[in-house]
Amino acid sequence: MIQRRCVVACTLVLLLSATAPAQAADKVVAAVNRLSAGAPLYIAKDKGFFAEEDLDVALMHLTSSQAIGLAVASGDAQFGMTAITAGIYTMAAKGAVKMIAGGYEEHPGFHGVALVANKAAYEAGLKRPADLAGKKIAITAVGSGSHNQLARLARKHGFKYQDMQLLPLQTLANEVSAVKGGQVDATPVPATLAKELEDSGAGKIIAWMGDEVPTQFGGLFTTPQTIEKRRALTTRFVRAYLKAIQYYHHAVQRRGADGREIRGENYDDVIRLVAQHTGEPPAALAAALPYFNPEARLQVDDIVEQIDVYKALGLVDASLAADAVIARSFVPAGRLAR
Repeated sequence: MIQRRCVVACTLVLLLSATAPAQAADKVVAAVNRLSAGAPLYIAKDKGFFAEEDLDVALMHLTSSQAIGLAVASGDAQFGMTAITAGIYTMAAKGAVKMIAGGYEEHPGFHGVALVANKAAYEAGLKRPADLAGKKIAITAVGSGSHNQLARLARKHGFKYQDMQLLPLQTLANEVSAVKGGQVDATPVPATLAKELEDSGAGKIIAWMGDEVPTQFGGLFTTPQTIEKRRALTTRFVRAYLKAIQYYHHAVQRRGADGREIRGENYDDVIRLVAQHTGEPPAALAAALPYFNPEARLQVDDIVEQIDVYKALGLVDASLAADAVIARSFVPAGRLAR
């Protein structure tokens, strides 16, 4: 009788476990610009890496770093992936956001952002970064990543930052139009737009910013409250994000001893997937894919330098330190590259 009761009980347990609904995945919103720099989020979502971590991630597409930072700070999004601007640094200084992993980098040998001179300026002698002194240069906004890079470029090539006339034009489309129309002498723009300008004959690429000023251009952010109160969820999100970066790395980032690209077996898949999310033509993307550290490491020394430049420009508080930006309690020391 006892044996029979045990069999019945075990059967009921099995039936209940088989019919019980699966626990719903945690719903998460991640804010990102609709650019190729968001590739790890696109991959993690479409390849099921987020789902493997029991995360149901919705992507919120916004048009600026400031909007992405504000969405995270307000709680409209739990995570954000964006360029590290003076505005993002200011939010971090106020305790609104923290960086938990590295994002897109301007890296030597990879074509992310190009410095493009308009045709007339090029023919008049603007052929290298050192020739920018005294020139009009378009940027999207004061405090943007490109603003920071141009200040560092001036220091590298031995002329004063103040010798450049920077014109904030709000959008990349406006920058391109200003080059074509001759309103500016040069502008830093993503490779796809730079190549379009060059192919049209309106401009000439004179340098790649990754070769001139390697930069931790972007990062993955959340709030200190999310790290503290939802640490396990944050860990799962970063784990899926890192898996996506490694998928991307093996597909499109490897180089041979001669520096030539080695296409991985998932190369076409990555190009197709990023093209779907950004609307960029696959052929244009193939020539201008961004670089991500394969371990999502943070280039902390570069972040320190960026902060110092923004301080010199008067765009962030003089007391701001890297620890206000980086979640060192969350990011393992091994992922803080020096």
